[in-house]
Amino acid sequence: MGEKPERAPDPATDRESDRESDRDFLARAARRAIVVAVAAAVVFAVFYVLKGALTPLAAAFVIAYLLDPLIDHFEKRRVPRSIAIFLLLALVGGTLLGGILFVLPKLQRELGALAERMPEYLDRLVTVVLPSIEQRFGVQLPHTFDDLLGSVRSGEIPLPLETLRNLLAGAFATVTGSLGALIGLLVIPILAYYLLVEFDAIVARAGRWVPPRQRDYVFEKARTVDRLISGFLRGQLLVAATLGALYAVGFAVIGIDLALGVGIVAGVLALVPYLGNAVALGTATLLCILKFGIDWHLGAVVGWYAVCQNLEGFVLTPRIVGQSVGLHPAVVIVALLIGGDLFGFLGLLIAVPGAAVIKVFVDELGEAYRSSSYFEPPAAAATASEPSADPDPPASG
Repeated sequence: MGEKPERAPDPATDRESDRESDRDFLARAARRAIVVAVAAAVVFAVFYVLKGALTPLAAAFVIAYLLDPLIDHFEKRRVPRSIAIFLLLALVGGTLLGGILFVLPKLQRELGALAERMPEYLDRLVTVVLPSIEQRFGVQLPHTFDDLLGSVRSGEIPLPLETLRNLLAGAFATVTGSLGALIGLLVIPILAYYLLVEFDAIVARAGRWVPPRQRDYVFEKARTVDRLISGFLRGQLLVAATLGALYAVGFAVIGIDLALGVGIVAGVLALVPYLGNAVALGTATLLCILKFGIDWHLGAVVGWYAVCQNLEGFVLTPRIVGQSVGLHPAVVIVALLIGGDLFGFLGLLIAVPGAAVIKVFVDELGEAYRSSSYFEPPAAAATASEPSADPDPPASG
């Protein structure tokens, strides 16, 4: 008895199956979007209302997050966790205090020397630098305060009054909030200590709130977010500190005044991609022109800046940060701008972690879309639904 022939696929049935799959995909996506939107709205409202109170807690949590791997390392060597935390915080605090005691007197001496030389620098600026710029570029620049005042009155040089007013308002707000900021600074190390003591327990308790059937998925995404955040924070901190030291040493060797201050500011601002480098080049260039005019020193400043840039791009970032950071510098800049505008200093603290979380789930959404029937090429679906053609008949002999 011969075998029963296979039934040819029905194109109508296949199309109905595809439509059902599409409806299921849209329903799942809609449910997840609603849950995510509601959760994001609640978190946004809480952060916006309590941003002043949450700032010290966020700063303490960042410190605990950065130091927890070191505490775990000490625990593996059988050092009690509380003792390891106390010693590590004391070491960090002592290092910061020693650095401040070393840096502040040197900065004070550099600022005093710069103030003494400023009349000489301004005289060189008026008699040498400005005429050289006018000759090279064919522009007319004010040489005295009266010339500058006349240019402002005539509108040749616009005066940013609105910007100045905003800066003054921000400075007044900073001064009036200094007491709260001081209290927050005193509270941060205490909160960091208790968070470090309970850090592993907090993570474990948070994990127990995840439904058991979703734990593998949630824990995998949490590990991905942790890799992105830790790679950026720990790596970028080390890169920024190295760049600050390089700028300070190099500019001091060239002879730039206030080289240590330029290096410190550039190192701190290097946490924001490109900002620290731009400040280092602009400030060092201005100080170089004030002291030496336009000569080989300016070329040395630009050359040392180029050396630092190449070291950062080809040595420091690949070796220290590596490929673990999947956050593009533009994403980091936009996240910091949005976070700072919405939540102030709290926004700066949570901007990069928030961007990492968003990136992980955007990648997940993109992968779900690419694996759905919406993304399936029409040609593949048509080929799968059409029966194969009969082979060509053999040629008659």
